[in-house]
Amino acid sequence: MTIDELREALGAYLAPLLSAQVLPETVFCRASSPRVAALDPTKTAIKAEDRGVERLVLYRQPGFMPEELTLTKDFVEELVAIHDATDPDYRSDLFTFLPARAISRHLGDLAATSQILRQFEAWSARTYEGGAITSSIGIDPNANSQEIYLAEIFQEDFSAVISNGFDTLLVVTPDCKISGSGQLTANQLGLEYVPYRLNAIADWTNNDRIALVLNRLGEQLIFRNKKLIFAKRRGEWQYYAHELYLRQIQPPQNRVLREAIYQSCLDISFTRSGGCIIVIKSGKLVEIKSIVSEPDLLLGENPSIKSKTIRTMVNEKFQNLDRRLRQELLALDGAMVLDHLGNIIAVGAIISVPAGSEGGGRTAAAKKGSSLGLGIKISEDGGISVYKEENKVFVA
Repeated sequence: MTIDELREALGAYLAPLLSAQVLPETVFCRASSPRVAALDPTKTAIKAEDRGVERLVLYRQPGFMPEELTLTKDFVEELVAIHDATDPDYRSDLFTFLPARAISRHLGDLAATSQILRQFEAWSARTYEGGAITSSIGIDPNANSQEIYLAEIFQEDFSAVISNGFDTLLVVTPDCKISGSGQLTANQLGLEYVPYRLNAIADWTNNDRIALVLNRLGEQLIFRNKKLIFAKRRGEWQYYAHELYLRQIQPPQNRVLREAIYQSCLDISFTRSGGCIIVIKSGKLVEIKSIVSEPDLLLGENPSIKSKTIRTMVNEKFQNLDRRLRQELLALDGAMVLDHLGNIIAVGAIISVPAGSEGGGRTAAAKKGSSLGLGIKISEDGGISVYKEENKVFVA
């Protein structure tokens, strides 16, 4: 494999998976150096040839988690396998399967994972009786099995409607045998690193279980250890480094509040309603009126009807509100503004931004709000962007 072939594959598939970038320069190394190696917390080096002396560098600020290094190794193993086994004329087409194959390898290289992902890909482009197909399938290594295989039922139309993608699922063994079904009860408090609507399925994924979901938007989600770990959205797979993202949501310093903000970002991201959250530093509260008008302030001297109404609904700090209420408030047009303790200053506020600001309204509001602390934009296509001092610090 040449450096150029490696660069193309990393840029097209691994960089989006890890929300990273491939640096333009190459770095040299010894022939004995490992094919994939961490240079520092923000850089991972990858060789095109096992005995090569030239490496490309995958870069992400604020850095990579240890599991992402393992995922990168799995990706490179699959890349090498496809490259070495195929004719050059077909490689670019086959490389489109790289992320799914790497994810399957990362999850234990189970036959069921690969087969379900292939079927979800087919279903995402189909309808059933005029409606989008939704499905949820769980893989349980400890389940008892019947002599019925996934491949058999996937040939039947009914397979598209035997689980709902929210709180029921078809259960299979790692070797693709049908075990049964699960009718699940949602965790009323929600789980830390899961969109609220999907916490029943995520809650099922303990004891080495894995759950895969296809939603009505054609998005594919994978859960393990009661967390969302992968999702295919907007045509690209993404790994969720939750702890890393959480560290970047500062201010506030309070971890419970940061977790609540991040949870709500996930909720809004997967409902596709869009939203904006601004957190004001303690020393910047006196400047709040420079970005929020008096009628939008819940405790202002002349609050609007909207502000008065919301004030009756939110008599607690943000982190103490029910996640469903937080989601509804964030769906209002405008920004939610919090102080560093979680007190809600404004909801649906129109942020004063400079004339000629680049980007859409939510982007401009998040950037301007970050001048007083932290700004988060959740776009309607699901992307989460975090700003500090009017600069984007990461995207999830």
